[in-house]
Amino acid sequence: MVIIWLLGFGYWLFTMKILSIDTSTDYLSVAVMDGAKVLASYHRPSHRNHSRLLVPVISNLVKRCRLKLKDIGGLCVSIGPGSFTGLRIGVVTVKGLAYALNKPVVTVPTLDVIAHRAGSFKGLVVPVLDAKKNKVYACLYRSDGVKFKRISKYLLVPVESLLKMTAKYDKVLFLGDGVKLTGSEEKIKKWHPRADATAALALEGFRKKRFVSPEKLEPMYIYSRECDITGK
Repeated sequence: MVIIWLLGFGYWLFTMKILSIDTSTDYLSVAVMDGAKVLASYHRPSHRNHSRLLVPVISNLVKRCRLKLKDIGGLCVSIGPGSFTGLRIGVVTVKGLAYALNKPVVTVPTLDVIAHRAGSFKGLVVPVLDAKKNKVYACLYRSDGVKFKRISKYLLVPVESLLKMTAKYDKVLFLGDGVKLTGSEEKIKKWHPRADATAALALEGFRKKRFVSPEKLEPMYIYSRECDITGK
C-alpha cells in the first residue's frame, strides 16, 4: 500500500498544474506548468506595473491552457530579495489564491532562480542585485555547468565586501542589475528570474511537501546592521 501511495504521489507531482509567479524585479514573470512542462508563460518588463498587470496575466494564462483556477494543484512564488514593492505584490497575490483555492504553496529564493540563468558556466556564479547605498543583495554558488551548489548565505553587503569574498576565485560570473557596481563586464543580459525556472526549483519542495502556510507567507527581506531599513 505504501509503495502504491508513493507511486501515486509521484504521478500526481509529475502531472500537477503549478502556477508560478515572480515579481521581484522590473520584469513580471508568470507561468502555468504541468509538472516540469511549460503550458503557458509571460515574461516581460512591466515598468513596475505589477499590481495592475499580475491578476489579468494570471487569468489570461490559465484560460489559454483551457483550465480554471480550481484546476491549479499548487502555487509557487519567488520571495526575494528584490524590489520590496514587487515582492509584496507577488506574495499577497499568492497568499490570496492559496486561501481561496486551498492549495499548497512553495517558496523559492530569487537569487537561486537568477543563478540558474548562468547556463553552462563553470565556476563561481554570483547573482547581485542593487540594494542602493552601494550595497548589494548577493549569494555565491559553485557551478560545474550543470548543477549549482549554494556556498554562502543570502547576503546584504557593501560592494567592496563582496569583491573581497570573490577575489580568491579564478572564474567568477556576476549577473543581475548590480553587476555595474562590481566593475565587471555584464556577460549575461537576460538574467531576470523566470517563473518557469522558479517552478522547476519548487518541484523538490512539492515532492517533499515543504509547504508554507498562507498566514506565514512573507517576502525574504535581508537586513544588515549598516542598513537603516527596518521591518521584519
